[in-house]
Amino acid sequence: MRVRSPEFDFTDVSPRWGSNLEAVHLVNSQGMIPAYIEPFLIKVMRRAAEELDPLADAELLRDIDLFNRQEGQHYRLHRAFNAMVRDGGYPDMVDYETVFERDYEHFLRTRSLRWLLAYCEGFETIGSTGAELWVDGLMETELGAAPSPAVELWKWHLAEEYEHRTVVNRVYHRLYGRPRLIAWLYRAKGIVSATRHLNRRTSSLRAYLLDVDRRGMTDEERRRSVERETATTRKLGRANLRRLARAFSPFYDPATTPPPVGLQAALAGYPTAAGQSKGT
Repeated sequence: MRVRSPEFDFTDVSPRWGSNLEAVHLVNSQGMIPAYIEPFLIKVMRRAAEELDPLADAELLRDIDLFNRQEGQHYRLHRAFNAMVRDGGYPDMVDYETVFERDYEHFLRTRSLRWLLAYCEGFETIGSTGAELWVDGLMETELGAAPSPAVELWKWHLAEEYEHRTVVNRVYHRLYGRPRLIAWLYRAKGIVSATRHLNRRTSSLRAYLLDVDRRGMTDEERRRSVERETATTRKLGRANLRRLARAFSPFYDPATTPPPVGLQAALAGYPTAAGQSKGT
């Protein structure tokens, strides 16, 4: 792992940054996720670190530190991305963000560390298994997007999700890996819980974004937009599901997930601090 420090300037980026508006707003709504889940992830991992042995778990603690620093960069840049969308004609987006942020405050107050880690591991599984869609270009094709800071942000982010894919999984199994059957069932439930929660919150935001744009459409344009939305959701949903299915195996190990073909190219060229290289 490396902690990179990219900068993406969204000044000249439109919230409608691809020709497939329905796919673009799917991504725009998902942009809310890292802005709020990743500060939550950092807090959960800090709690987990307090339960680890400073000597026996020294390597894992170093990985947690690198993981947290990567996630800090992710949410910082996605908040800038979200501001671009919000300020581009979608002011009520802030209401959806507020609800989402409060969800995580509630989780931190009311849920056990085991539940929190299972949820976080579920999210990390979703991100790392879906990295190929972005890194290898399928998402760009579906979006009809030319190269832009928005595209580069998502490519870099999902490439790093693949890079640090093992960390939360290892922490979860270090603290709650026995008995194995219970650990597997709880981890699988974490994937389902994270998926349902994220889909519920992003679906409502996407509906709002599309509604704003559809107000200026004719009846026929709205009909075609709804058809494209349905087709895009099904296509990308199937693609994600195929990649995610293997994670429900009791023998799942994220370390064995094949890398996207374009992983190294997606991460090349971003400044890093010296001495950070770490295998995962």
